Amino acid sequence: MGSLRASIPVVVLAAGAILACSGKKTTGDANDDPSWDTIADTGIDPVEDLADDVFSDGETDTNQDAAGDVQDDPTEDPVDETDAVDAADAAGDWIVPPIVTDTMGDPCTPRDAVAGTWSGYRKDFYLPDSVYDEYTDPPVNGGRFHFAAISAVSGDVTDVRIGGTSVDDLLTAVEIEWCHVWPTTVTAGEPVWVAFHSRSPDWDIPGANASIVVQTTAGAAVDATLYARRTVAPITYVTTTTDRLTWVVHVKNADTVGHTVSRLLVNGRDVTAVAYMPRTTIGPSESVMWLVPSCMPIEPGSPWTVVVEYADAEAAVGVGRVMRTFFPIEAWPNSNECPFPGGDDENYASMREAGIDTMFMYFGNTSCGFSPTEMVNVTAPTTPGFDVLIADDFMGLPDPGSIITDSSAVAAFLTGDESDGELLVDGYPAAELKAQEARELWSLYPEIPVYNGAKTNGHVGTFAGMADIQGIDLYVAACAPHITPWGNHPPLRGAYDYLLNTRNNHMPLPTWMYAQGLHQGWNQGDDSIHVQPDPQEILVQAMSVVAAGGKGLMWFQVNQEEADYRHDRWEAISQSSWMIRGVRDYLREGDLTGMVTVSPDVLANMIRSREALVVPIIDLGVASNVTDTKCLGSLVSEALVPHWILADLNPSVGVIVPDDFGVVDIFEVNLDRTVSDPSFAWSVSGRTVTFAGVPLSNAVPVRLVVLAADLSVRDDVQAAMSL
Repeated sequence: MGSLRASIPVVVLAAGAILACSGKKTTGDANDDPSWDTIADTGIDPVEDLADDVFSDGETDTNQDAAGDVQDDPTEDPVDETDAVDAADAAGDWIVPPIVTDTMGDPCTPRDAVAGTWSGYRKDFYLPDSVYDEYTDPPVNGGRFHFAAISAVSGDVTDVRIGGTSVDDLLTAVEIEWCHVWPTTVTAGEPVWVAFHSRSPDWDIPGANASIVVQTTAGAAVDATLYARRTVAPITYVTTTTDRLTWVVHVKNADTVGHTVSRLLVNGRDVTAVAYMPRTTIGPSESVMWLVPSCMPIEPGSPWTVVVEYADAEAAVGVGRVMRTFFPIEAWPNSNECPFPGGDDENYASMREAGIDTMFMYFGNTSCGFSPTEMVNVTAPTTPGFDVLIADDFMGLPDPGSIITDSSAVAAFLTGDESDGELLVDGYPAAELKAQEARELWSLYPEIPVYNGAKTNGHVGTFAGMADIQGIDLYVAACAPHITPWGNHPPLRGAYDYLLNTRNNHMPLPTWMYAQGLHQGWNQGDDSIHVQPDPQEILVQAMSVVAAGGKGLMWFQVNQEEADYRHDRWEAISQSSWMIRGVRDYLREGDLTGMVTVSPDVLANMIRSREALVVPIIDLGVASNVTDTKCLGSLVSEALVPHWILADLNPSVGVIVPDDFGVVDIFEVNLDRTVSDPSFAWSVSGRTVTFAGVPLSNAVPVRLVVLAADLSVRDDVQAAMSL
């Protein structure tokens, strides 16, 4: 196609202004791309078509190299140097040794920018109407684009045109839903990217393409062609190590055949020779993690582009802004409880004792005895281990650009909660209205990320990407309101399904996910009937955040009156928070692999980082369920409030260890803030560690197992739960 009816917008504003790149469902097959539906399904594969088959937890997905030979890579260990295969681990014995290794090269060798531009196109993910009958229509048309390039000039971006049309016109015509270009001041020879979402069916025509021009005050930074090309081996997550000296890139091959990497580009430079890439062929259904050293610290707010070129598949393209290396344990409190240092110190101490380290804060709430401005700039930065998430009333303040003078304790800005309820506001894309807020905040405080919340599985893909970090909430316990119609109460696994669907839509960017806490708005009869989740329901929903690849845990809500009324419920919030705090560094750096086998009625996944494989295991066996009909009893008596009662299970869970990862220790993270050897048997066969007879029950519905690459990990996890 020479041009498209829909092009991409960058909103052209006056100098100094912010640029924008500016009913009942019908039937349809989510992600109508055969490449997504060809691998064995465990029900938790992070990039597979979840809409077609989301409940097959009992199926086996071995992901193993059928030939059994993963070392025949002529580029591996070209020099016979001492490496992890040769070296003894700290204990002297491997449980599972690495069988391929690599090293990183010199990151400071000058590298010229690679000529070219790269386009990535991804269809939206959504869940089946048969289980989650939302009011939203299935997003079968269009999808999200990532476009990466190197700027030809230095100047301020003034416009983005797709197919010859400015993005502001495309937004007005609702041919796209939002568009970003970053950075807005470009430098010749440095990266610039464009990202946008379009529901136009034109992009799904075979061979669809359009011209794309990024115009600046110095001329065209980019003048190229944008292609609607999908890959079978996408980039699922990009982050940095905590010291911000190394890029971490996660890739998943969702195909039934292996694919060979020909080149890895980071910020437009060929880093293949210096990256940690033990093998250049990614096997079927395999997830890999690569490390790329940086010569200088990687600054929050700076742009990143990652391109994986394959010899035998379409390239994978990811773009974003560098995030602060932080995994929040956040809570949205009742405003009148003031759980802040210098506010209600007793309530604040209760939060800290429960492992919560980040508090949602309205700037307009001045009734707690402290100044929100002072809280951000003075109190929080000088209170170790405490951060604030700034509410979406911030941009309505006079002169918001002059308020924050110390951003070190600002976790993020919120642009909206459950923002994806409708696609249009007065005929204009609702996602672009939120994207405009994000760009305004980026321009004022580029180092602070922007967070947005969602509530649907059908619209979240349209919104995902318009903020740095995406979240969602779906609560399945205590008769909480749900997005499905009355009579169609979400299943116990509903929270996990919505969280994972959001992660799939937002990747390769991070998600901060909600879990159900204690909220008096669910009570009946002036709070005389306490309708709140019980401990097992709290634990399952919190561990679902881990199993769905969340990079932050968000509690909605935390209420001290409810905590005092039933302390066991508050204790479940504390147990969940501290367990996750113990492993959160590995969760933030790592990503889902799906490389597990699991028994029916159980959720499990494996999150892979450099030093640890974290395996959450969740009981979904139901002895007593919750229905909307049963919830009518909550109007009458607290004794009639229904709860999910979980069955006793003893499943087997197999963890497939990546071939460049060596296991030296296996331990369990417990509800009582301790670590210990697993309380159940485990065995090793090849590269699969099988945990047999894992005890799950209503009293202990979740387990968290760690396979460590170093003996120090056990002590580090214990220390992180002892702060």
